[in-house]
Amino acid sequence: MFERSRFQPADSRSPAASRGEIVAGLLKPPMASQFSGTAMTLVMGLRLMASCVAGNHDPLVELTRRLESITAAKAILDFARTCARAWPENVMISRPCCHALTPDEAVFAHMAEAARAGDRAAFAAILDGLIRRERHDRLFEVTRESVAAISSAP
Repeated sequence: MFERSRFQPADSRSPAASRGEIVAGLLKPPMASQFSGTAMTLVMGLRLMASCVAGNHDPLVELTRRLESITAAKAILDFARTCARAWPENVMISRPCCHALTPDEAVFAHMAEAARAGDRAAFAAILDGLIRRERHDRLFEVTRESVAAISSAP
């Protein structure tokens, strides 16, 4: 696991951090290279899914073709449906070619990293204040299942 991709809650910042440092940190989006291949496969699957929906194509067909696994494709679709029900607003997804992640994609990547590590506490910290706590367990399970399916894909 990439240690630099570990989630750092907002309250873990140094109390001496200036507003300028905080704003500068927020202006610098997370990059795909900060995360594991599994986390980025999940994010890229979501991007492909959004592209298919916009183009009026079946995302299951495209995801299965790209991932060479219907199990992984279905897991990504389940992840997307579960997150869509739990998210407080519409999810922002970048174009597939973009190396920078949207704030939502960064949360998804962090969720995948925490689920891959089996770290429920880190997972809860990622979602704390964004998603109601009673939804965390279901999100953890669907993320864990998605990460496992992606990892076992050819």
